[in-house]
Amino acid sequence: MKQILLLSIYFFSMNAFSATAVPALAVPTDTEVKKTYLEDIFIWRMSDELKLSTHDERQFTDIQKNLNKKKSELNKQIQEITLQIAEEGKKSANKLDATLVKYRKLLTQYNQLSTNEFDSIKKLLGAKKFAQYLNIKSELNNKVKSLLVGEKDKKESVPSNLPPPKIIIEKNEIN
Repeated sequence: MKQILLLSIYFFSMNAFSATAVPALAVPTDTEVKKTYLEDIFIWRMSDELKLSTHDERQFTDIQKNLNKKKSELNKQIQEITLQIAEEGKKSANKLDATLVKYRKLLTQYNQLSTNEFDSIKKLLGAKKFAQYLNIKSELNNKVKSLLVGEKDKKESVPSNLPPPKIIIEKNEIN
């Protein structure tokens, strides 16, 4: 259970899951429910570890949810433009250059979100708590990465489903 919690927090914090745009009246998908759940776990964990006041927790929640929403949107756009690059790479060089400029702009915006996170959370928490925040986030990332590497090794070492071996019994016949 602890591994699942750490994996969940890691994916949330790294935005491994990207949300898809959903009409306002649509029923949330399983991915969206999981994403919201992961956001809530991460926020709760940080709030608990940093001992945030109710007011600070509310602001922290707003900052995290807004940043994650923007990251998800930009990640989706980056994925879409990556597909365009693959298609246009086979065709026109002019269109490809324009698409690469758009791609670079999206990457710059995505990377700017990390700076925005740094600035807004440091402003909210102050230097000492912000240092704790970075330390906790780093520890969570390292733990989850080690779990992922461990699971990858386990998956590689597990043999595939092979049929049971055939047993051949040799009989010595005396003539």
